[in-house]
Amino acid sequence: MKIRILKVLFSLVAVLAMTAFMPGSESSKKPIYLNTAYSFKERAADLVSRMTPEEKQSQLGNTMPPIPRLNVNKYDVWGEALHGVMGRNNNGGMTATSFPNSVAVGCTWDPALIMRETSVIADEARGFNHDLLFTLTYWSPVVEPARDPRWGRTAETFGEDPFLVSQIGGGFVRGLMGNDPTYLKAVPCGKHYFANNTEYNRHNGSANMDDRDMREFYLFPYKTLIEKDKLPAIMTAYSAVNGVPMSASKFLVDTIAKRTYGLDGYVTGDCDAVSDIVNSHRYVKTRPEAAAIALKSGVDTDCGSIVQNNALAALKEGLIAESDMDKALVNIFTIRMRLGEFDPKAIVPYTGIKPGIINDPSHNDLALEVATKSPVLLKNEVVAGTGKKALPLNGSAIKKIAVLGPQADRVELGDYSGEVEPKYKITPLAGINNYISENKLKVEVVSKSGANTTKRTDFFTMVNFSTVAKGVVKEYDATKFDASSGSLITSARFGAASVRGIKDGDWTLYNNVDITNVDSIRFNMTVSADGGLLEVRVGSKTGNILASQKIPGTPQQQGGMGGFGGGRSKIVPVKINTLGISGPQPIVLVYRESEVPATDKETIDMAASSDVALVFVGTDQTTGREESDRFAITLPGTQNELIKSVAAVNPNTIVIIQGMGMVEVEQFKNNPNVAGIIFTGYNGQAQGTAMAKILFGEVNPGGKSSLTFYKSINDLPEFSDYSLRGGAGKNGRTYMYF
Repeated sequence: MKIRILKVLFSLVAVLAMTAFMPGSESSKKPIYLNTAYSFKERAADLVSRMTPEEKQSQLGNTMPPIPRLNVNKYDVWGEALHGVMGRNNNGGMTATSFPNSVAVGCTWDPALIMRETSVIADEARGFNHDLLFTLTYWSPVVEPARDPRWGRTAETFGEDPFLVSQIGGGFVRGLMGNDPTYLKAVPCGKHYFANNTEYNRHNGSANMDDRDMREFYLFPYKTLIEKDKLPAIMTAYSAVNGVPMSASKFLVDTIAKRTYGLDGYVTGDCDAVSDIVNSHRYVKTRPEAAAIALKSGVDTDCGSIVQNNALAALKEGLIAESDMDKALVNIFTIRMRLGEFDPKAIVPYTGIKPGIINDPSHNDLALEVATKSPVLLKNEVVAGTGKKALPLNGSAIKKIAVLGPQADRVELGDYSGEVEPKYKITPLAGINNYISENKLKVEVVSKSGANTTKRTDFFTMVNFSTVAKGVVKEYDATKFDASSGSLITSARFGAASVRGIKDGDWTLYNNVDITNVDSIRFNMTVSADGGLLEVRVGSKTGNILASQKIPGTPQQQGGMGGFGGGRSKIVPVKINTLGISGPQPIVLVYRESEVPATDKETIDMAASSDVALVFVGTDQTTGREESDRFAITLPGTQNELIKSVAAVNPNTIVIIQGMGMVEVEQFKNNPNVAGIIFTGYNGQAQGTAMAKILFGEVNPGGKSSLTFYKSINDLPEFSDYSLRGGAGKNGRTYMYF
């Protein structure tokens, strides 16, 4: 009997010894969501199960409020780290390292290099989050291939080839996530899923395509990054695909991204993308319906207020089950747990990264290295009379350099970059002067801008116009034209619908406009800073002129996301001479840009008196960006005139283009006096130092273009045409089908 009792006791002790360390045992005295013996997904499920329905709804948005009783801290899902940590951090005004932007690093064709870059970005992110995790989920990278150079966000993508995008994107994802098998250093999010390649209609437009284009081009980077690199998050676009808003597409989000590709993480809607389901696409009628269809389609968190304010209403109306909310919350809290937010710091490898890592000098060294590897040499010819090629510059033989152009003494970082430490922010002019000083070269440097980058498309946008005849006013909708010069678009975003994409010589025709006794027409329009000329003709674009009026420019406000298409409209009255014509007539409005002013004499004299003229040109945030496409691919402003004028007086002219993407170079590429041309994207905080090293031959410009340089915008298909392969006499898209 005693032996039997002892055996039972020994067995009981053994069981207790084991269960003391088993998940969920009473002796652990921890809820499952804090018990590291369980998987992150099990812990997230336990945490969500403890929330009230009201608490669950509160967590279904970008800003996740605290739940003190569960020790859940406030967390902001929205962070940006496209080429450096940007804002939205409890950083006390600190800046972060700004690396070359995506279109620049795409030209390196070097995934390992961007992996090193994003590892540093993640280090700085952890430095900002050292005391408290408040934002380590970053809405980067953009992995949409560049379908059309007019896309306002071309600067944010790595290129036009989906394989290249997936490879550079893979380096980005791996570097940001870190290499720990358990915890994430930071969380990348691929965007904008998918086919979000036009800004002017992104809130209500649809990208229509066949399955082949969809899978070979638009979906390919997402598939690769999810399957190969374990991308933990994607962002649904504002726009629709084949008529279904992305945030409402169960097939594309849940079936394809989650169930087919195996996305193991969360899906966020772009800011107000769920709102667009009801407000812009009119796909459903109510906000609870929009919240319900987003959740059921696989959107886990809403940057906006629709789901966060309407999930319970959808539940009450029977549109969703509480399990739909739970599933979304488990996905997002699993990611938060993988960051180590709910675990002891001692076991999370990245908690030792302190704020001192931010702007470490080695990070600027890396930014410089990337900036020397991205520029692309487009032309390098023998300079007339010298027998030598223009590049590299011979510092010992040159006596005077003219550094010209609107980009010469500025640092253009591009979108999604925070401010930079002043000591690291080096313009091309400063970089050249520093190089000359450090190498003790006896070279004089003179500099002047000599041009501007004012956008010369969209110099007008037309909302409507009204004829005035003996006090009787009749209004016409300018977007309802009967014919046009082509490629014009209408957009109803940010106010009334308007005609946009207007270029020099474009026209719109309106039939049956009664001009009997009309003495004036009032145009409701926006006007660019440079203004333009408006002609009113009868019959055709070359018909008799009823009016020709120069419209003075309107000062532009640079704010928000960069203008969004011209600012506020105004009424412009134009006096009409009907030439004795009366009755309903076809009226044609012809739009002509303002005359390009000649380059000033001081700039020309600088160029003429120098051994070499370096002309720094390109685009900036007013040319194109989020919410603002560009409708021409020429250099904006007066930059082509500057290049032409400088080359006319200096046979050793070198053009350096820093742009949001390709620009049309036909105006100067064959000019014999333009001996050299270099292209780069927005090349980060060290852009000036890097370019000086390249120009003087310390580093070769080894970048390869990741974008097609089109000869003319007239060679491109319609901007809103998302098909790729062309056919039937129509050009296809990208180097694959053009």
